[in-house]
Amino acid sequence: MTLRWVTACIVALAVAVLTLLLALDVGRWQTTISHDDVRFKATPTRANLWRPDELLPFHAARSLLRLDDDIEYRETLRNFWLARPHGSSLTQLNLDALRSEAIVTLANFAREQREPLRRGQTANLLGVMGLGLATTDDPGQRLRFLLYASRAFRGALTADPNNEDAKFNLELTLRLLQRQPTRTGGGTAHGPGRASGAALAQPGSGY
Repeated sequence: MTLRWVTACIVALAVAVLTLLLALDVGRWQTTISHDDVRFKATPTRANLWRPDELLPFHAARSLLRLDDDIEYRETLRNFWLARPHGSSLTQLNLDALRSEAIVTLANFAREQREPLRRGQTANLLGVMGLGLATTDDPGQRLRFLLYASRAFRGALTADPNNEDAKFNLELTLRLLQRQPTRTGGGTAHGPGRASGAALAQPGSGY
């Protein structure tokens, strides 16, 4: 009887300790996300964001709060800013690799995400990556990236018709496409149409 009582006390104590540690980890996650979101807006390329020191293994609190999708979303946005879509690859040796990684993560997230606003935003940023790459001096590559950007912006508007950044960016891209020579050298490459309601927003703004 005494042994059973001692065992029960030990089990109850262990459960209480685990519950306390889990509660502390939940609080750490909530605080970290709130604070690091502010840090991200101030410095999007900052490292070690959204990584609290957890007391329990296996990301128990993160799983309990169902934060995997939220963290993936934030890290995808950070990859975009690390890629510096409007920067020059001559000023940073690994910029091409960062841009390739950003394009892959943005495309994967936009394809798999079910939430329309996030899918629209990541598709818009994917288009911004295309616009940045379209600054090349190669006419064929420029046309290719502009067409890629226009498809991404259309995808953003399909997911979220109210995405004003995507509307603005699509109109900008279509204007740029109209100025491009065709590969055969005659005429100009036209986009499939225009979007109405251009926004008073900077291309690729958001979050």
